[in-house]
Amino acid sequence: MSRPRLTLIVNNDVPCDQPGTSIPAASWSNQFDPYALKVSAADLWSGYFRARFHSPREVALFCDVSFQTALNWWGAVTAPTSHIALLMVLTDPDLPTFFHEQLARAA
Repeated sequence: MSRPRLTLIVNNDVPCDQPGTSIPAASWSNQFDPYALKVSAADLWSGYFRARFHSPREVALFCDVSFQTALNWWGAVTAPTSHIALLMVLTDPDLPTFFHEQLARAA
């Protein structure tokens, strides 16, 4: 039985990076810098919570977390975990627009 082999596929249509030749981004990772997104996540969420809620206490009650956790999100110390992010996405149809606008401003 032979071992699987890697196959290199070469595109000779654009042989090298030259002025006037650009290849459209093929994936989200080419459009967004994942590290920059991770670094700015706490600030993005803080801005969102401040726009949607009146206080960290409201955030804590809505998300069913401790006041300290909500205070950390409010102050951009940490960002919420995935289940809280899903809760926000499912309960606020304007959330994607909010983040899109924030990311566009930062760019």
